[in-house]
Amino acid sequence: SVNCMKYSVVIPAYNEEQHILSTLKSLVGQTLLPNQVVVVNDSSTDNTAKLAKEFSRKYDFIHVINNQAEAKHLPGSKVINAFNIGLNEVQNNWDFIVKLDADLILPSNYFQRIAETFQSDETVGMVGGMAYIVKNDQWILESLTDDDHIRGAFKSYRKACFEQIGGLPAAMGWDTVDELLAKYHQWQVVVLPELKVKHLKPTG
Repeated sequence: SVNCMKYSVVIPAYNEEQHILSTLKSLVGQTLLPNQVVVVNDSSTDNTAKLAKEFSRKYDFIHVINNQAEAKHLPGSKVINAFNIGLNEVQNNWDFIVKLDADLILPSNYFQRIAETFQSDETVGMVGGMAYIVKNDQWILESLTDDDHIRGAFKSYRKACFEQIGGLPAAMGWDTVDELLAKYHQWQVVVLPELKVKHLKPTG
């Protein structure tokens, strides 16, 4: 059954006090709950860590850790360095791992559908929904979205695929490199357009 699929979520968070609770609430409201959620507070200067820690007290599967990031970083690597720190805190009992930004609202069936998709076909290596943003009080498809690329803001990886691509590279374009490597190794990358992810703080 689909409910035997375990997943863990790593959320790198930098100055997301306005959004982090919305994201965590949408996680604890999932029909298929995560095994573990690790929020990596990446040297935030606001109340991100405080809010996440207060929220996590009600849920034993949510953990908040602090990364005191060095000031000097290669472009694009900051979020992946934070992700990798979180990944080190995750127990190894997951079937798929999720990198999630701290400014998203996921539909409640999001991970149920992701798990079903992984289970339905062993060649599926990565799955994600589509990003929507608010414009004139309407949720519209975010312009960077297309139907064969999963946005870097939300990525789910099957364990065998994640291991085969060597995890996530701390470099610009990591969220394209991962898919190119996955496809090179014959994994399918699947976008589920019916899973509408609300992106609260649009890219750009």
